[in-house]
Amino acid sequence: MKRVVLTGASDGLGRAFGMECVKNGVDVVALCRKQPDYECVFLSTDLTSKESMKASCKRIINEFSEFDALINCAGVQKVQDTGNINYDKIDELFRVNTLAPIFLTSELFGCIKQFNSDILNVGSTCGTKAGYHGEVAYTTSKWGLRGTSYTLQAELKATGCRVIQFNPGGMNTRIKAKDTGIEVSDPENWMTPDDIAKIMFYILSLPKQIEVSEITINRKVAV
Repeated sequence: MKRVVLTGASDGLGRAFGMECVKNGVDVVALCRKQPDYECVFLSTDLTSKESMKASCKRIINEFSEFDALINCAGVQKVQDTGNINYDKIDELFRVNTLAPIFLTSELFGCIKQFNSDILNVGSTCGTKAGYHGEVAYTTSKWGLRGTSYTLQAELKATGCRVIQFNPGGMNTRIKAKDTGIEVSDPENWMTPDDIAKIMFYILSLPKQIEVSEITINRKVAV
């Protein structure tokens, strides 16, 4: 790999993956609101805004059209009890988790097909099963992203593009704390973003004749 387009690049798993890329000599075009704290091309992007995404994609098409992979890594989590769901919160959640990956892929589809770029969609283990209490919207958004990957795999089957559905389990990030204010109390029992980022990088670095169509990485909890 020489260049990737990465959402969610300034925090959590996206930050860890961006830093892994830089460490291995891969250029990162970062689409996020906050500038990452590592060397990259930063395109200030609001993934809830069609206009913001279109502007960033226009720059990519004009200046960075040849990229090896689009990594849809950005995600938000909203914990709300069913029966007491705030529409504005789930609207933001679906815009970031489900709609943005579809729209970005569509806007960059010409580049993706021209240069046989890969697409890696970061889902969650909850997108493969029933979710937890208070996470009906988050779970549904990740199931939707998984369906996006399956459909793109069929659509791009005759090309050199690989579509990877990447489902990590619980990591020591602040995705839930940003919504609830409650930090992880036992970080030693959760997977680290750095370890998961290394797996992502390895999968994307495999020879093109190898497609890891879907991978689920569970957090091992001793019982």
